[in-house]
Amino acid sequence: MALTQKEKQRIRKGREAVDAYRTAHVALHKKPWHRGVPEEHTPLLNIMLKALQELGFNNPWELFRASDELNMQELGFASREDFEARATEEDERHLYKMHRWVVSDVY
Repeated sequence: MALTQKEKQRIRKGREAVDAYRTAHVALHKKPWHRGVPEEHTPLLNIMLKALQELGFNNPWELFRASDELNMQELGFASREDFEARATEEDERHLYKMHRWVVSDVY
């Protein structure tokens, strides 16, 4: 089943929340390590998790699955099932490239 425009927008906003977390996480770890790093990390994670929950995702993995579905549709497939039935190796490579932002560390 094709995602609605509203669902696509929700996924894109979720991606933005994860990207913002990753940017803040990288900035935190560019500083020299100090005892406060764990305490500084937790609020960053909580901000992302709250944003995802407000968008209706109970955890990052729900977003990642929905994002994967959107990626498949952006490649021209109607659904995950359609992708699995018709995808070529080239399609799978494209999906993997689109999916790479997901496999980076979130926690």
